[in-house]
Amino acid sequence: FFGMESDILADGSLDYEENILKILDFVIASVHSQFTMKLEEMTERILRVMENPYTTMLGHPTGRLLLSREAYAVDTERLIHKAAETGVIMEMNANPQRLDLDWRLLPLAKKLGVKISINPDAHNINMLKDLFYAIPTVRKGWIERGDVLNTLSLEEMDLWFKERRKQKNI
Repeated sequence: FFGMESDILADGSLDYEENILKILDFVIASVHSQFTMKLEEMTERILRVMENPYTTMLGHPTGRLLLSREAYAVDTERLIHKAAETGVIMEMNANPQRLDLDWRLLPLAKKLGVKISINPDAHNINMLKDLFYAIPTVRKGWIERGDVLNTLSLEEMDLWFKERRKQKNI
């Protein structure tokens, strides 16, 4: 598949032009700057990007780095409700310094039918093994195989991406 991670700009837009976004199978939207926004401002920023038809997944939804950086102020429950409304996947970032989304919010995501994707946040090949840190975490949140996008077969995932693009008129 052909996809990328795109920054969520302060106004809730993506940092790539539409002519780039429309050729991708998926776009992971993530906050990488301006972490000090107030709760309502940050929440609205992220809700806006979730309405963007090119946003497939919300990456590391709270921006936390365990034991080094607190999550930015954001109403994560509202994000999960928006994910259910828009079909945006919520990332479970498997990096052991993140494990972001908080497992205590996973039952809500499951109840609302929000797909989860377990991603290693790998910056090199050795970090692919980080996937295994998230598996017990999502299980603790009652997430099962059918709730996780990247447990689909290649054919099922291809169909899922195509159906999503069709629904979003991309």
